[in-house]
Amino acid sequence: MTLKEKLRELERVQPKVAMPEPKRQSAALDDLLGGVEQNGCFVVERRFPLHNSHGNVRLKNIKEIAATALAIAGKDATLTKLDLSRTLFLDTETTGLAGGTGTTAFLVGVGQFADEAFVVRQYFLRGPHEEAAMLKQLQILVGQSHGLVTFNGKSFDIPLLRTRAVLNRLPVDFARLLHLDVLHAARRLWKEQFGDCSLGGLESRVLQLRRSHDIPGALIPQIYFDFLRDGETAQLPEVFSHNRQDIVSMAALLVRIAQLVQHPLRRDNDAPITAHELRRVALLYRQLGDFAASATLFEQLLNEAHAPSGLENHLALGLCYKSQRRYDEANRVWQKMIAQISFHPVPYIELAKHHEHREGAMAAALEWVERALRNLQLQEELGRKSDWAAYKNDLLRRQVRLRRKLQA
Repeated sequence: MTLKEKLRELERVQPKVAMPEPKRQSAALDDLLGGVEQNGCFVVERRFPLHNSHGNVRLKNIKEIAATALAIAGKDATLTKLDLSRTLFLDTETTGLAGGTGTTAFLVGVGQFADEAFVVRQYFLRGPHEEAAMLKQLQILVGQSHGLVTFNGKSFDIPLLRTRAVLNRLPVDFARLLHLDVLHAARRLWKEQFGDCSLGGLESRVLQLRRSHDIPGALIPQIYFDFLRDGETAQLPEVFSHNRQDIVSMAALLVRIAQLVQHPLRRDNDAPITAHELRRVALLYRQLGDFAASATLFEQLLNEAHAPSGLENHLALGLCYKSQRRYDEANRVWQKMIAQISFHPVPYIELAKHHEHREGAMAAALEWVERALRNLQLQEELGRKSDWAAYKNDLLRRQVRLRRKLQA
């Protein structure tokens, strides 16, 4: 079956939904939601002044965000070209969470920064027959825009809208937009700490914002089906409010993430950075190869009175120094680790590498290797299970090689 034949078959089996009388319905929605009809679809617009705070974040700080911070947070070098003044913040409400051709986005909310406001426009399907008109408006917006910001949009919203556009024979070229998925950036910073990185969870924990009278997302599809079947509109304002809140929170969360990445040590950020956030940002810089920035942040973390001077932070700092060829500083970190936690093999291995490969001191290198092996043996004798045992084979190989070098 060709693609055209498949599209005709989908149209033939499309379920017929009994719709309320159009004129009465439109007038009722105008009064209820404060929207208007534009180019064949129903649109609701709200403006959020930038001087207002959203939780503990001020939206006006979006103007201070550098594209390099977005690229670091998103781990995507192409985002250095992202222009937030021409970027769409997009979120959908759908007839189901499974996706696929049977799922429709009946409400598409789009936020944009304009002048001194964050403007949210919501495109609503009063019936399936208006989907093409809505997608045409989305097509125009995408064509005028430079970038896209979503929350889990790479996995859900954009594939769904792309499928609906294909079924309606409307090419919406999302691929041309630089795309930052806030969920992925948020997970890099907070998944280890919170586990739950849902937008609602991050609102509460990161933005210090709690919604009042918010409708659960799981109920939204049924509210829309009740509207289509019976013309029931009582809960539609809550659906629109939920969608708007998601879009504004997405923008506020992006501001917070960018602040942490761009100026992690600045005291006049919207909220002080926590020890956990400082560690995650330091690790992010290290993963991206900026070892100098990473080392500075780990130094700060280890100097903080309230922060735990953990083993992993010392280890990361030592490796940053080593990557910058600051070997003396790295060695001081390894020595400090041994003094604090004498059983961990890594500082012994690093000191052995230094003496073997940089100092040519094979006897000193062998001494560090054998001290690490004795520690591991003691752990085994005490019956303690440890991930450190994974280093044993590496140490044994080093021991054999160093002894052979000494004999030669």
